[in-house]
Amino acid sequence: MAKITGGIFGNISGKIGGLVFSTRNNQTEVRSLPKKYEGPVTEAALSTRAKLKLVAGFLRLFTFFIRIGYPKKPKQRMSAFNVAFSKNYRWIISGAYPNLEIDYPKVTLSKGNLDGLKGLMVHQVDHQLFNLRWNSSVESYQSPAPDCCDRIYCILYDPIGKQVVEVAAGAMRSDNYFLFYLPENMVGKKIHLYLFLRSSWKKEVSRTQYRCLDLREPDTNEKERNFISCCKTIPCEGAKAKKESLGKVTKHLVIPKAVVPKNKSGKIGRSVRNYTRNVLNEGIGSRRKPTRQKKP
Repeated sequence: MAKITGGIFGNISGKIGGLVFSTRNNQTEVRSLPKKYEGPVTEAALSTRAKLKLVAGFLRLFTFFIRIGYPKKPKQRMSAFNVAFSKNYRWIISGAYPNLEIDYPKVTLSKGNLDGLKGLMVHQVDHQLFNLRWNSSVESYQSPAPDCCDRIYCILYDPIGKQVVEVAAGAMRSDNYFLFYLPENMVGKKIHLYLFLRSSWKKEVSRTQYRCLDLREPDTNEKERNFISCCKTIPCEGAKAKKESLGKVTKHLVIPKAVVPKNKSGKIGRSVRNYTRNVLNEGIGSRRKPTRQKKP
């Protein structure tokens, strides 16, 4: 069913028969109704559908900021969301179907020629308090605003709770820093921070800058694994050194094979004792002078 807004000569939106009417940029567009695909569904088709759904669902959370980060250009028919979708679709997906994930450092919520913040650093002051610092000197930028009043947009994203929060609170480029509180439901999680600037005359934006706030505590398994690895490395090194030192000492204490008789039973201590006893009693192995027999 189609709807006419603004009187009989107004804009039309909806479906009439095999035609679909839509209004974009105060212009009415007509398309033919797409046909439903009835062929076999391949794995490649399922992968494409999963990617489209993943990227569209993720970017839909940032719609308000995308409209700021992708300002409309003259003679541009695509919406800001479609432009952002085309810029991110081929780059922010990692993994293979069905294990698809968003590569968060590659996400771009804005794109422009305005310079970003130089020397951007995030410090944790307290459990929930963070300090974001940068260098705002005019000499360090190529194309700054004349009064350094570029507006900062700082967005925090929680991938577990699917929550987006802006924390800049109207900070400007000339402030050099601003403090922000992390929401309580984001504490102890891995939070992704996106930041970009918009000029004071709202025509230029900067590229998106990314920082990761990993506030997770190490798991018990990781702690045990690290403890076991430390315990293993120390004795192994000590045993190796001890073995080398014993090898140096015992190298000079080895009994020559020609002296020690072979013992089939493998008991070396008893054979050595018997051998020494025979040497002492019978004089085996010693040079004895022949005795002269007396003539009768």
